[in-house]
Amino acid sequence: MNENTTNDPLARISSPRMILVFFLFNLVWKLAMISINRAEYTDGILQITLFSLPVKSRLYPPLFTLCVMALKPLFGNPETAGRFISILASSITAAFVFIYARYIFDKRTAFFAALVYTVSPLSLRWSLHAMTDGLFTLFFLIALGEGLRAFCSRNSSFTIPYLVATLASVLATLTRYQGIFFFPFLLWILAYKFIEQKKYVLWQILVQVLWFIPFLWILIHGFSHTEQFTERSGSGLFHTGILIWNLFESFLCYAPYFFTWLICFFFLVGLFHLTFSREKPRVLFWLFLYFAITLLLLQSAFSSFQSRYLLPLVPLVAIFGAHGMSWLKEKWKKRPFLFQILILITVIYGMGFGLLSVFLQREVFGDLKQAAVFIRQLPEETKIYSNESYKDMGAVKMRFWSGRDVKPYIPGGTLPSGSVLCLSSAYGGAGAFARYRQIIREQYQPKILKEFEAEIVPLLPDVMQEPFSHQNPMALTLRYTLQSFRTEVLLIP
Repeated sequence: MNENTTNDPLARISSPRMILVFFLFNLVWKLAMISINRAEYTDGILQITLFSLPVKSRLYPPLFTLCVMALKPLFGNPETAGRFISILASSITAAFVFIYARYIFDKRTAFFAALVYTVSPLSLRWSLHAMTDGLFTLFFLIALGEGLRAFCSRNSSFTIPYLVATLASVLATLTRYQGIFFFPFLLWILAYKFIEQKKYVLWQILVQVLWFIPFLWILIHGFSHTEQFTERSGSGLFHTGILIWNLFESFLCYAPYFFTWLICFFFLVGLFHLTFSREKPRVLFWLFLYFAITLLLLQSAFSSFQSRYLLPLVPLVAIFGAHGMSWLKEKWKKRPFLFQILILITVIYGMGFGLLSVFLQREVFGDLKQAAVFIRQLPEETKIYSNESYKDMGAVKMRFWSGRDVKPYIPGGTLPSGSVLCLSSAYGGAGAFARYRQIIREQYQPKILKEFEAEIVPLLPDVMQEPFSHQNPMALTLRYTLQSFRTEVLLIP
């Protein structure tokens, strides 16, 4: 495919200029929405406050938290600092999508790949939250791209990209533990270089000492996720296998919806017309297959169905989809209007879906945050209770936003006179909320100090009123259904 044809306007624009445009566009339009979300998820709060937690309660690696701490003085609060990190990482990822697509295919494909990533609803939505996903995706892509460069090199130049891939892999692991899946990939490269090309790899083996950094973190802080895997397993081996397959199959079935239907169409075209005789596309395909299976199986075993777990795969889907776009553009060069219409629909649908999901889901936990801000002004001696719960950590978000000691509310338990209860419908569902409220009214006749509400339409899986649909494929059946949440601040007489 000749990318330098005179009738192709992309041929007249240099690659560095395209990279800069995609980076700046992603940065500017995502920064414009940095404050659109009213609140953050529990995972995000735990990730930005990691070092304030007890040592054995630190579920996550430390890199994202360290970045937040470094930028907190600049932004004034850790939530905004965390969101900026996600936005910046997502914008840099768009640039690297172009760079690696250009390396594997050509400039036209690189342009389409960066365009697909830019209009991805998953990329937009999760780049606006103070969570590790955006930063992990950046390191994931760099580790994969530089690893591919190292593997495909045919001379001593494989050393530098291999070192970059190793460093990026360790940084990815220090952001999310899933980065450990790069370790077998790095060993595979060394084995190939030694066995097939007879290259000296001792120094490249020694650099693997960097992996002791995340290992040391786990050694000191433990790996609490093991308990979560155990808690979410089935009653036996067969039942556990069925549960894992149910989620894994659901990820595959809903992937076209998450990535958008047209992108998946281009993706399949790109895979079908992949030239396996060319090493770079062939290696990329096997890497995509390896990481797609391992990442999705891991999250399925974790019994957590969330669209953000597909985010590291978005750059790879974009590159293969862009290859499909390039093939179709060449195939339909006598009918360019048809191809242009498809691209226009892809861009409009992707950006529209992304903006709608951000706008319609911006209020998640907004009522809880408003309640937390409200109780800040209560007298210091007031005892605060909440039915918010997360494992054995209690009211993580309420404590963070209020800056107060918030104790767990146990339904039917005794609340001291003069205390305040923050009762939220996000925990247990609307039915449990109604029961708790009835119990409290019959037991105390409390005074309602304040009421707060939040509404979302979960186009992408989110917090739901029905607790059994939380992190569950069932949430997708209600994706167009308005979800209303309520938090009441009650004064116990």
